[in-house]
Amino acid sequence: MDRLAELPGISFTGNPKITRSLDSQSVDNWLYVAWDGLLALDHFARSSADGGTSGDFLSWCKSDASSAFPFPAAKVAMRESDTVARKQKLRAERMLSVPKAVDPDGRVFMQAHLKVGGGNTIAPRLHFYDDCPRSGKVYVGYLGPHLRNTLT
Repeated sequence: MDRLAELPGISFTGNPKITRSLDSQSVDNWLYVAWDGLLALDHFARSSADGGTSGDFLSWCKSDASSAFPFPAAKVAMRESDTVARKQKLRAERMLSVPKAVDPDGRVFMQAHLKVGGGNTIAPRLHFYDDCPRSGKVYVGYLGPHLRNTLT
């Protein structure tokens, strides 16, 4: 959280308290995966804003353009399941904050996410919104325990 200012292509709009709560539960390499994901998103955002990248973050991860700041494509999900997208309670958890200049409601459905952790743990996720074509930014609206889905 303290180093996000180093990433000009990223704007964190989430709840820092939720993110910091991961510190007491961190296992394995969560911190490294989250930081690598943020570095990759930042590089993607800056490249996209400069016109050097087209397509979404997953496509970028699969391309040679990501070689300087790689992130495993297997840890990227650009969509939620149809069930999560349709069920109001589940979808509502993914309606996350963005500046009103991005969306007049101040919230967007952030279904794209990075799988920071997995297994039988709290499986942290980093939900983001790619607004690079307009603002040149990727908005990170959530970094915390896996949000509810059909299995929880």
